[in-house]
Amino acid sequence: MRRATRLFLAAALSLAATWAGGAELRGDAVFLCDAERAPSARLKPSLLQPRLSPYLRTDDFAAAYGVLADALAAEGEQPEVRTLLGILRNPGRHSFGIDPDGNTEKLFRNAPADTITIDCSGPLPRHLVDVATAALLAERIRVRQNLPAERRRAENVKETAQAAQDLLRNGLAMWPWELWLNGQRLSSSDAEPLFRTQWVAMRPTAGIEIDTRNRASADLHASVMLEPVGFVRYRGAGYSHWWGMSAVITSSTGRGAGIGGLFRWDNYVIGLTRHKGDATRPDSNFLLIGIDLYDALNRKRAELEDWDGFEKLRNAAGSP
Repeated sequence: MRRATRLFLAAALSLAATWAGGAELRGDAVFLCDAERAPSARLKPSLLQPRLSPYLRTDDFAAAYGVLADALAAEGEQPEVRTLLGILRNPGRHSFGIDPDGNTEKLFRNAPADTITIDCSGPLPRHLVDVATAALLAERIRVRQNLPAERRRAENVKETAQAAQDLLRNGLAMWPWELWLNGQRLSSSDAEPLFRTQWVAMRPTAGIEIDTRNRASADLHASVMLEPVGFVRYRGAGYSHWWGMSAVITSSTGRGAGIGGLFRWDNYVIGLTRHKGDATRPDSNFLLIGIDLYDALNRKRAELEDWDGFEKLRNAAGSP
């Protein structure tokens, strides 16, 4: 029983070491390897902060890193100190957080060539405590330096999310394949705004065609149209208004297939097509007037769902 208890406690202590929290500053001490430790006098945060503050207030972050480098340089020439000094003098995109890793804590863990490993299994040399203290102070500087960019990023994310909602709610409705096609153009960067030009592909449209050659009768022909390729360009805010152009292929009741182009202004569609003639009729140009099928179907569906009898029909269809 006692042996089992000892084994359990050993396992618990091992897990605790594995999942211990990372290093952090606590006043003038640094919590490192599960204990508070005192750095050298030159690196005490309370003494360095007054020297750092003027540079932080004026956003002179290079000078602030320089203050830390000067304080650390006086504490020794060990390899860990030299590595951190080199990065403090050219911080670039480095993060200075210290991460627990089993029975060690690591600085620059994601940069193997620069990684500094602190072994927590034995007594810690003073220079490693100083390195950890300087790194955590440098992390505060980095966070302060990146704060404006993070705020801009948050604003960009908010604006892009609102634009996406406006596009889906107010813009030219997309068929599933158009949704996929335009989705391929979305940027992986939060800084990139949402596109203002939407591609149109294999889009069905309905309408009528008017034979411009026979002005006397002005024959009307019901027509089904397909837009193989085109675009719309949004104007103004909110993705509520647009204009666009597309190539079009039509099939009318009286004159068969035709090809041409169309112009779109919001949900209004107008265009011109050319139909081949036959033995009795010459080639002719047709004026095309269309409606957007997707938008029309959505409106009809909304009207149907608002109709009181629709719920009864749906319930009846679902009952055995």
